[in-house]
Amino acid sequence: MTTFKRILCLANSKKHGGTCFAGIEIHSSSAGDWIRPVSARTGHEVNVAEQTLPDGSQPQVLDVVLVGLRHAVPNGYQSENWLLDPAHTWRRVDRWNYAQVEGVINHPPSLWTNESSSTGGVHDRVAEKDLARHRRSIGLIRPEGAQIVVATNRWSGANEVRARFTYNGVQYELKVTDPIYHDHFLARGVGRYPLSDRALMTVSLAEPYTAPQPGAQAYSYKIVAAVIEPSGSPGGA
Repeated sequence: MTTFKRILCLANSKKHGGTCFAGIEIHSSSAGDWIRPVSARTGHEVNVAEQTLPDGSQPQVLDVVLVGLRHAVPNGYQSENWLLDPAHTWRRVDRWNYAQVEGVINHPPSLWTNESSSTGGVHDRVAEKDLARHRRSIGLIRPEGAQIVVATNRWSGANEVRARFTYNGVQYELKVTDPIYHDHFLARGVGRYPLSDRALMTVSLAEPYTAPQPGAQAYSYKIVAAVIEPSGSPGGA
């Protein structure tokens, strides 16, 4: 049986050659819980064809989209997952503005546990053994002192795009998977770029990943899946 839900898109980032779409269910007069449509594929990503709208476009952050879902498939800390019904075309039914989305900000005390950092990040991962302590994997927050940092990874030699900010007194530096912000700042090159002091971020805890080194531990990495600024443009331009 298919259930149709109106979802305010608060992330539509890159994942395994597809996308990771997530947002908040919108009822007639209120906002509900977070929902992340997932496929039955191994990586759970939603492919581009599955989320293409009737006009040929893709859902953008702040679009409200009607999506066909089969049933909830919570997976440990990723309690927001729902199995997508790919037989039904997604439809855009509304669009929110920045002022509206300020009303659905989440206020977690911290961004999961802050016990581990990668070589390129700050408080940017959670050990797989600690994931059972958590019952959510995504949220919309208001960071402080947010900036985009483009730096060269000393191991791969490639430039990476991260968001550096403070939340509840703790500093973070997390990879950016928002495709618009990632591509915009990657093209600007190595440097630090301040964001609006009113910027919002959708932060998410990805599925566990084990680096290809002998004896490596598995971690779930924290990512910035979307950046939302009052201007609606990267960097507030």
